[in-house]
Amino acid sequence: MPNLDFYAVDDDWSSVLETVFDLGLFRVFESDSELDRELREFHTAAEVPDGRPGRSLALFAVGSGPGPVPTRIDFLPGVHPDATFRYCCEGWGLIQLYHAVAVGAQELRWSHTNHNTEKRAAAWAATLPRLGDPDEWNWPAVTSASGRLNRAIRRMAVSKIGSHPVLPNAARFIEDNDLRYEYGTGIHAAPAPGYGRSMTRP
Repeated sequence: MPNLDFYAVDDDWSSVLETVFDLGLFRVFESDSELDRELREFHTAAEVPDGRPGRSLALFAVGSGPGPVPTRIDFLPGVHPDATFRYCCEGWGLIQLYHAVAVGAQELRWSHTNHNTEKRAAAWAATLPRLGDPDEWNWPAVTSASGRLNRAIRRMAVSKIGSHPVLPNAARFIEDNDLRYEYGTGIHAAPAPGYGRSMTRP
């Protein structure tokens, strides 16, 4: 499967970013630009900002295809009082890397990697002609790079909850806050509403 859901907080994310650059496989872009700014490419882990712009990245496996498409999105009047546009990073074979957040001390959501499959891209090609022909992408190269990243993240884990790797700082956060119930898109301190029990960690 192309996706990996995993638990990461604080310095775990720094370790994941270092791994992304150390693998030497990717060009790294922000998924969405800041308001009224061009889309940025990052060349080192230190360049990736804290906060929203650094939580969602688009990875282009070098040599896997024609590369990212920066798509400008113009805002309707009044949508953003102080901005008129932003850019998003698109491409059939780009790999998403998203760092999720802790919701107070009550919930930790999955971070994840994911990317299109060749079959899905072909099915949507007529709907999104701006992205070009999916056949221009080297899908085995996309899958190979994604798999290497996922395996590297798995090796960083100190435990698993279900099928989800848990990185070191996330493990401490889960333990310290007694997060026991996994459902929805993460692990929680309380069971799912309406259920006596939910899937729990060991």
